[in-house]
Amino acid sequence: MTNTSHQCQYIGGTGLHPTCTEHSLEGRSYCAVHLALVYKAGTARATRKKELRTVDKVRLVESLFNEAIEQLEAEGFDCYGDSELKSNRFEADEDVTGEVVEA
Repeated sequence: MTNTSHQCQYIGGTGLHPTCTEHSLEGRSYCAVHLALVYKAGTARATRKKELRTVDKVRLVESLFNEAIEQLEAEGFDCYGDSELKSNRFEADEDVTGEVVEA
């Protein structure tokens, strides 16, 4: 294995060409400062734990929502139908029989 020394490959905010003039660490593409910046210790593990907490929260809300729907349906409320809300009843002046009453 050859040991070649090259310049740090950190591109910074420009996004086009390396901006660091330091030599990279042996076997790495970055100098010591930028290696620590690019590879922050524990970020992948912490991100995964955060995602799992978010999933757990969503599942909790989902189960509570389903429980509330079950309770409403047990009390006779039609959660998914339109029998409780008649939108056209308030748009037109109708009496109880459904006939339009003219003023």
